[in-house]
Amino acid sequence: MQSPWEKYDQVLHYYWQSFRESAGVDARNQAGVLANIGVIYQLKKDNTNAISYLNKARSRFAALNEPMGLVICDNDLGETYSRMKQYDRAETSVQRALQAATQLGYTPGIISSLLSLGEIRLQTGRADESFQFFNKGLPLVEALKQQQGRLRVYKGLATAHAQTGDYANAYQFQSRWVALKDSVFNEKNTKKIAGVQAEYESEKKQAEIELLKKDQRVAQLWRNAVGAGLLAALIIAALVVSRQRLKIRNDQILLTQGKVVAEKNQQLETQTHLLENQAVVLTTQARQLQELDEAKTRFFTNVTHEFRTPLTLIIGTLSEKLHLMAENEETIIRRAEVSVMYRNAERLLHLITQLLDLSKLESGRLNLHRQTDDIKPLLNGVVSLFSSLAGQRHIRLSVQLSPESLSVSHDADQLEKVVTNLLANAFKFTPDGGEITVQATPVQLDGHGFVQVTVDDTGPGIAPEQADLVFERFYQGEASRADRQPGTGVGLSLVKEIIELHQGTIRIDSEPGAGARFVVRLPFVASDTSDKTVASLVLPRPRQTDRFFLAASPNHLPVAPPLIQGHDKRPLLLLVEDNDDVRTFLRDLMQPIYRVLESANGRQGLQLAQDYLPDLIISDWMMPDMDGIDLCYHIKIDEATSHIPFILLTALSSQDKRLTGLQTGADEYLTKPFDARELLIRSQNLIATRRQLHERFSRDIRIQPKDITVTSADEKFLARVMAIVEVNLGNADFTAEQFGQEVGLSRMQLHRKLVVLTGVAASDFIRLMRLKRAAQLLEGRTGSVSEIAYSVGFNSLSYFAKCFREQFGMLPTDYQGKTSAPV
Repeated sequence: MQSPWEKYDQVLHYYWQSFRESAGVDARNQAGVLANIGVIYQLKKDNTNAISYLNKARSRFAALNEPMGLVICDNDLGETYSRMKQYDRAETSVQRALQAATQLGYTPGIISSLLSLGEIRLQTGRADESFQFFNKGLPLVEALKQQQGRLRVYKGLATAHAQTGDYANAYQFQSRWVALKDSVFNEKNTKKIAGVQAEYESEKKQAEIELLKKDQRVAQLWRNAVGAGLLAALIIAALVVSRQRLKIRNDQILLTQGKVVAEKNQQLETQTHLLENQAVVLTTQARQLQELDEAKTRFFTNVTHEFRTPLTLIIGTLSEKLHLMAENEETIIRRAEVSVMYRNAERLLHLITQLLDLSKLESGRLNLHRQTDDIKPLLNGVVSLFSSLAGQRHIRLSVQLSPESLSVSHDADQLEKVVTNLLANAFKFTPDGGEITVQATPVQLDGHGFVQVTVDDTGPGIAPEQADLVFERFYQGEASRADRQPGTGVGLSLVKEIIELHQGTIRIDSEPGAGARFVVRLPFVASDTSDKTVASLVLPRPRQTDRFFLAASPNHLPVAPPLIQGHDKRPLLLLVEDNDDVRTFLRDLMQPIYRVLESANGRQGLQLAQDYLPDLIISDWMMPDMDGIDLCYHIKIDEATSHIPFILLTALSSQDKRLTGLQTGADEYLTKPFDARELLIRSQNLIATRRQLHERFSRDIRIQPKDITVTSADEKFLARVMAIVEVNLGNADFTAEQFGQEVGLSRMQLHRKLVVLTGVAASDFIRLMRLKRAAQLLEGRTGSVSEIAYSVGFNSLSYFAKCFREQFGMLPTDYQGKTSAPV
């Protein structure tokens, strides 16, 4: 049997033959052959030759302007560099391939690049960054039905979730990988066994044909011998000898072929044994997975039950306090605080109830208490619960129900959960001023009657490739993440399973940018009663006196202008937090000390930071549109905002997350729940540190940028502006406007930046630099007072003396007379 290395050498021989034959005739073929040679060396694990030939092929594709060839070469180079653990080179090659494949619309190339980038991040300990690549690649491999691609995605996501501590999702994707791997393994082995059996049958038939041909030739010789007479006796003798020899040779051939067949049978038995062992292993793994799943279900059930008891006590106590509090000015603030606690306790109880329902569904213990009845009253009742939220956000909420009976065999409590989840999902995605419509009508499909309930919204819609994925447990789509709060990925999964328990179906009809429609169909059951009243209404906007209402979406927070007017000298704080209640708590905590700007997401917060240059930013990590890490990164790389102290708040308390936040440039990192006093102290310390640096800059004559800056970006910026002023010290006409032009910032941006870093405005900064240089020259006695004044850009000696005295407490002549200058 030929070894793999011999096969590779044989393939290389044919490739080189093709390369020589196409020389000077087909340049594209030569480039492709070189790329294939590189791949063969890659398979032979000869990485040096693989890189050499892939680079040669890439150069030829570049000269021929063949982008698809460049994509293939760059992806192969990235894979080879990864094997050599040269991850920087690997990422450069794969990023280049991804950019070219995207421009070309070459989906297989895009998939290969995305998966390679995700794997590189796993190999370099950046699991949290790998999700964006695997999640982008998942719908693509699913659409193309790439088995190997799906295996890579599932394995990558399982590893990434495990490394980040999300073991529920890690288990989910590991299970998918095992299932797909088994199906691929079984398919390959089935084909291999069939091939071996076919080869065995073919060889067996060939041996029988050869033996039959030999016997036929011998019989013909005998017939000729009989007709030949006496002379045939000699021939017969010769034939007898020949036949004996032929028989011996045939026996040897049959013996050899019998050995081959025996070897084939042995191989078949070995493979069968391997398959049996594999089946035993798979059975054991399946049993272990089932036991793990049952343990997980028991854990969720026990934990949710344990949570419900204290939550019930908390909600009951808060509800009682709300009812006992009088509505007057003295208690209005306390009522607001208690309402926040009550609302969030209710939300936590709702999430726990959903988890409990899921555990019951998994264990088969969620029993439906069915009743056959018209569901129109139920629909009207659930929709009315959302009227307050609709009015608050100016959303037109309407319900249109058929006048015919909509009789369904259903569990009212479970069906109410379905409609509530669908409406909550619609409100989450629909912008202020949008529209949500609930409709219910009878339909006929394939001779069967159904009641069809639809929920339409005018949100951003759902991409077609995500239409089925949104019903998977813990799945959260990427396409519309900018337009909503992050969720748990539990609600729609629970909806689908409850609908299927009712023998119904649910689907999504949606296109990106055109809103989403959820369509639920439940079997129609004839009822003795029929409601003939047309149930179509538009719910009124709620009165302002409504006591309780759902919280508004934080993505639609109206941002008030900052308190810059007047003589308010408090520092300006930018607060970026997507949760309404947490943001309100932080605002109330910080307002006595700071003027507060508010933002509900990172992108809006970045714009406010660039517009107002606050003295401090406090931001959450997990937010829609742009998270806190991205916000911090953009703040710190922008020269206009890099000086702003940044405090990152997050519920992610692991050490790797903390290091990620600090490496991005955050000055402080606090985990939720945090101590309010600690947040106040840390924020005041950051502001105080800035003020101390301002005093030092104003006081010291000889000062280096590194002595009064916190970050390297600020140090570089200050060194650059000081160098610009040094060059223009002798130019008396050098103004703040020219200063800003040379720095590359507007006059106002430069003014705010210098005030934060040094405590002085741009024009004062120029004058202070002139005075400090004059003090150094006076100390060194390099000229007369008038010569030094003119050399540093002062046209008036009296003005120079006045400014010098204000800064150093003495006249220039007295300063020059001192033996040493103050430091």
